[in-house]
Amino acid sequence: MNFRQKIAAVFAVLALPLLAQADGANGADAPPSIATELAQRSLNAAHEHIIDHSFAKAAEELASSRVGDGPVVRLERGRLALFEERCDEAAKLLSAADVAPIADARDLLEIAQGCARVTAATPQRFDAASNIAIRFQDPDDEALYPLLLETAIAAKAMLTKELGVDWPSTLRITVVRDHLSLSAMTGLPYESARTTGTVAVAKWGRVTLLSPRAPRHGYSFRDTLTHELTHLAVTRATADRAPLWLQEGLAKRQEIRWRPVGPYDARISPEAVAKRGETLGLTLPLDRLGPSIAMLPSADQAVVVFAEVTSFVKYLFASQPEGTVAKVLLALRNEPEPLAGHNADAGAGAASTAASGRVEAAMKAATGVGLVEWDKRWHVWLATQNAPLSATIGLQQKPDPSLEPVGEKSRLATLLLARGHAAAAQAELAAIAGKAEDDPALRTLRARALEANGKTEEARALLADPAAVLDAHGPYFALRGRLGPAERVEPSFAAATAEDPLGVETACRSLAAEGYVASPLCTAALARKLNEPYGD
Repeated sequence: MNFRQKIAAVFAVLALPLLAQADGANGADAPPSIATELAQRSLNAAHEHIIDHSFAKAAEELASSRVGDGPVVRLERGRLALFEERCDEAAKLLSAADVAPIADARDLLEIAQGCARVTAATPQRFDAASNIAIRFQDPDDEALYPLLLETAIAAKAMLTKELGVDWPSTLRITVVRDHLSLSAMTGLPYESARTTGTVAVAKWGRVTLLSPRAPRHGYSFRDTLTHELTHLAVTRATADRAPLWLQEGLAKRQEIRWRPVGPYDARISPEAVAKRGETLGLTLPLDRLGPSIAMLPSADQAVVVFAEVTSFVKYLFASQPEGTVAKVLLALRNEPEPLAGHNADAGAGAASTAASGRVEAAMKAATGVGLVEWDKRWHVWLATQNAPLSATIGLQQKPDPSLEPVGEKSRLATLLLARGHAAAAQAELAAIAGKAEDDPALRTLRARALEANGKTEEARALLADPAAVLDAHGPYFALRGRLGPAERVEPSFAAATAEDPLGVETACRSLAAEGYVASPLCTAALARKLNEPYGD
């Protein structure tokens, strides 16, 4: 039984008697059966409005005298409070003795209590013009506010244009300091978050984002924010009826479309990753991905499945005229929801079959071809793709023995360089010359060793072409910006900030440079440096 079916079943079993009692107590003039039906419609409408983020409409329905004040009504009021990040109020409503036994209440209460703990006494910034609220668990992360706001505004505009989505309620973003807080705010199991490297979750009407100060060298937090905002947009557009493959495939497609094209956007071929995943047995059927990619058993499988859905969605919409994405989302929203069955033995299998049928029908309505046929076409197309896959990506069936010394030598060189033994560090790196040349962290280490040995021009040349490395890396671009020449400085530091905004070299540039030490980002970066190790 899926989420929406459970809600329907709760209403069928509990809501009607409770609402009938409420209407009787309120002295409704209409016959009880009519009053109950009207109340049920209002309650159902309120629930739908919460799910599609029309919170003002939900509040209006729940405040209506038609629905009364029974336990199921207060359950939905608690749900609405949670979605609006009124977490203490949500916990109070959901912990009431007559609400707690209702299906869904326990899970919602756990999330509300976790949310209340994480957000207690935390600063929040609100931009009225864009209707965006950003909360920070750690006050030092408030220095990220201008970057996050700029990204969210651009992403909202892009998603409205390309997916046809409006944003009736305040967009909420909460930045947390570690995976424990991410788990408490969202319900994602802590071990799942750690295993798959999850850094953000779009759920409960908001985006919960891990601070880029938590990973040692940050991560692409601005693209990640847009990825999660796409999830909220798709949920809004479909009333949460989009299958996981479409949610994740669209999120990967849209996450880079808020900004100009970058040098790494097409650097890693999702087709190459998907094909390698097939040989390793890591791919999954599109309609069998489970509840979340973040809950897959390994990081490798998460990488492969992301590549799989990214490639499929790319192929699907490249084969269709402009505007097809919005048509698919609308068709999913309008396709009738499967009704909850009365046969308890039917279980999740029947619900999954019904949901698959809805997706098949919606795809046919929007594109003229169902998902099953699209899947066949994609596999035929995938077989024709021959993009190479860098060894740096991993996913090797057998480890490349030539790369075995790289980790040991680079680690030793790092330690030697930190202790002022630049010549010895460079000697260790010379032993692995020509290995993993597209690894940005290793290339950065080589450039630092060259600089420390007085070979600044060689270091500068090593960082000349960002396309020579596989992916963006904050320290790579920070060093590239610091070493110059002048025309590289601003673009390099902008790229570094997008990856590692709270790295000292990124945020402060030069501690002696006027204006940088006093900047909020630099102050936060120095605080992070003093408190390392940070997070988990």
